Amino acid sequence: MTDQTEFPDNDDIHAAELVLGLASDDDRTAGRRRMATDPTFAAHVVFWQERLAAMADSIDPVAPPARLKQRMLAQVFPAKRVSILERVWLWQGISVAALLFAGYLGVQLLTINTQPNQQPAVLAAQLVSDTGPLQVLAVIEPVSHEIALRRIAGEARTDRSLELWAILPGQAPISLGVLPDSETARILVPAALRSQAAQFTLAITDEPLGGSPTGGPTGDVLAAGPMTTL
Repeated sequence: MTDQTEFPDNDDIHAAELVLGLASDDDRTAGRRRMATDPTFAAHVVFWQERLAAMADSIDPVAPPARLKQRMLAQVFPAKRVSILERVWLWQGISVAALLFAGYLGVQLLTINTQPNQQPAVLAAQLVSDTGPLQVLAVIEPVSHEIALRRIAGEARTDRSLELWAILPGQAPISLGVLPDSETARILVPAALRSQAAQFTLAITDEPLGGSPTGGPTGDVLAAGPMTTL
């Protein structure tokens, strides 16, 4: 181990105080900033961390009482209730246009009376096509069990309807309803399907006015996408 005398006195003292938790709030903040930009000072801190850690080698670990441990963890890592808006912003790979849909949702989980560790999962999908212009963002709102949809690009063909389908592995497509001409829509997920929503692949097909006459898709698949947990 490097000998302490190799370090300048002031830097060595400041590093030791930082590791021991003796530095003032201002000095601690300044010290952490300096560690990020000054490799030499960062080495001093590592030196003291290693030196002081060895002093605890002979101490037998003691498991804290469960209540104390939970209280400490709650103080160090306070739980934060996250809104759908925040989780949509964090969704990797989502387009800028799709992010605008977050404002349409207007659903804040911060107002829901749930336990911090029991936040509902939020599912979302981007329905796109490799060959056509249709793009739709779908978000399943976890409390109302509604699929909130926004059409970002494209529209129904003349004298035709857009129909939304839920596709589960190994099963035939299930119609969720005909989409209105408006850019936004809400469709209730049937109660029997809610527990399987995370496995959905959503698809939109081109159908006769009013929807498929057969109960299954009859037209082209204009856009599709799997559900992703936010």
